[in-house]
Amino acid sequence: MLKLLRMGRLTGRILPLLLLSLVLMSETAAARPQNLQELADINKKLTESGIQYGQIPSLYRPRFDRMQDAGLSMNGDDVVFVVMLPDGPRIYPQKYLVWHQVINEVVDDHAYAITYSPITGGFAAYDSSMGGLNLIFDAEGRLYDGNSVLIDRNSGSLWLQELGMAFDGSLLGRGMPLVPSYWTTWEPAKRTFPGAKVLSRPPGRRPYGRDPYGDYRKPDTYYTNDELVYPVERIDKRFPRKTPMLCLEHQGSLIAVDIAYVKKKGAVNFFVGPSALIAVHDKKLDVVRVFNRQVWAEPFLFVYSGNQFMDITTRSIWDPATGICLEGNLKGASLPQYYGSYSMWFAWASMNPETLFIPGPGEVPENLLQISPLGPTPENRPAGASLPGQPDAAAPAAIPAGALPGSLPQGRLQTAPYPGQIVPGGAALPTPGVVPGVVPDSAAAQPAAPLPGAVPRAAPAAPAAPAGQPTGSLPTAAGGTAPAYGISPGGYAPTPPLAAPAGTPQTATPPAAGATGGSTGVGAVVPPGAALAPFPMPAAPTNAAPAQN
Repeated sequence: MLKLLRMGRLTGRILPLLLLSLVLMSETAAARPQNLQELADINKKLTESGIQYGQIPSLYRPRFDRMQDAGLSMNGDDVVFVVMLPDGPRIYPQKYLVWHQVINEVVDDHAYAITYSPITGGFAAYDSSMGGLNLIFDAEGRLYDGNSVLIDRNSGSLWLQELGMAFDGSLLGRGMPLVPSYWTTWEPAKRTFPGAKVLSRPPGRRPYGRDPYGDYRKPDTYYTNDELVYPVERIDKRFPRKTPMLCLEHQGSLIAVDIAYVKKKGAVNFFVGPSALIAVHDKKLDVVRVFNRQVWAEPFLFVYSGNQFMDITTRSIWDPATGICLEGNLKGASLPQYYGSYSMWFAWASMNPETLFIPGPGEVPENLLQISPLGPTPENRPAGASLPGQPDAAAPAAIPAGALPGSLPQGRLQTAPYPGQIVPGGAALPTPGVVPGVVPDSAAAQPAAPLPGAVPRAAPAAPAAPAGQPTGSLPTAAGGTAPAYGISPGGYAPTPPLAAPAGTPQTATPPAAGATGGSTGVGAVVPPGAALAPFPMPAAPTNAAPAQN
C-alpha cells in the first residue's frame, strides 16, 4: 500500500512536467526558420553597421610564425583561438582576427573558414569546401541580431556567421560543418601545442595592439558590460547578456553551456533528452569540453577529486582533454567528444530561443555525486560477475530516477565526428538504451511567437552580387531546396552536389594584398574590387537605438 501511495505521488509530480515539456517543445520547436522562405526573410531584418562591404578585408592563406617567434609579441593572457586542421593545430590571436573577422585557409586543396564576430563574441571554424568547390568568405558589413553577415566571393550568397548557413543568394539553405576549435589564451595554448603554427601579424598599418571594441580582460568594456548597441529580436534574461557560452547541438537539441560555471565546478553531469553528457574543464588548455558519459549501456557520473578526473563507480582516472581512461578497471575506454562554437548569451538565445542551457534543470544534483565504495577486485570477484561499472547482461540499463523525455526533435546543427570508443578486451559496444532526459525550466522559458507553416515556398531571387563579384557561378538548388549541411534547417530535400560550371578555370585570381598565393581549387574568384584599401577603424556606433528590454 505504501509503495502504491509513493508511486501515486511520484506520478502526480512527473505527469504534469511531462505534459508541460510537450507543450514547450511544440511552442519552441518552430523558433528557427522552418523553410527556405522564412530563412530568406532574414534579409529583411539586417542592421546597417556603418561599415561597407570590403572595408573589413578577410585574409587568404596568410603567413604563420613558429611558436618561439610568435611569443615575442604575445602576452600570456592574450585571447587566442585554436583550430584543429588536418595538418595540425593552428593558433589565431584575437587581436588580429578582430580586424579581419574571416581567415580563409586551404589545406590539401580543401577550404576552411575561420570566423569571428566581435559584436557577439562569436567564434566558429567551418569546413567551407562544398561539392568540391572551395568557398572564400568576407565580412559583408551588415549584422543580424548583432552577428556578422558573411558573403562568399563565389556566388555572392549571404551567410550567418554564428550558424554557418546561407540565407540569401543561389546557395540559400546551404550550411557548413563545424571544425573542432577552442577559445583559450596564449599561455595554455603554447603549453599544450608547442609545435603549432601561429598566425603572423598581417601587413598594413592597422593598430593590431588595440581592440576597437574593448578588452576581454578588463571590466566595463563592450565585451564585459551589459550594454547592447545593435538591436536584437529577443532578450533572454536568464543569464547576463555577455555571458560566454559554448554552444552545440546533440541529437536535435540545442545546448548552451556557461563556460565560467563549468570551470568553477570542474565537471557538470547533465542529461539532454536520452543522452547522458558531461561538460568538463580541461585545465591544461583551459577550455570546456563536452563528452558522452555513457560507458557501454550505463551512464556514468564523473567528478574532479583533487586534480584527478574520475568516475564515481570504479574510481578509474580519465583524461579530461581526450576522454580516455588512463588508470583503473576501465583503462583504455574512451568517451565520445562533441564540438561546438562560441557566442555571447544574448546573441545565441535571440537566434536560438529553444536552446537548453547549463546550469539548468538537466544538471545532475550534487547529492548524487558521492564517490561510491570500490567494488570487488578481479581476485575476489565471484565467477562470471561483471566488472565494476559494467552492468550485468541480464539487468536492464540504469535509468535516473525522475528523468523525463525532453529532447527537441530538430536535428539542425553539425556535430563533429569523434573517435570510436575503445573497451577492454575488444568487446563490442551495445546499442545504448533509451534514457529519459530532463525538460527545460518552464518558469523561465520564453514562448516564441507563432511562425508561418512549415511548407517550403519558392526561394527568393538571388541578390545582385557586390561590385566586382561573379554572378551565376554556382547553380541554384533545384526546386528551391537544399541539403542540410551541418547547421542548415532539417527536412530539406537533398540536391546533387555542386559542380563547377563547364569551362571554369580551377585557379583563383591572385589573393588580396597581404595574403600568400597559391591554388584554391575553386571556380573564378574575384577579390572585392579595390575594397582592400586602408579603411576606418570599425567602432560600435554610439547613437544607435538601444535594445529593448
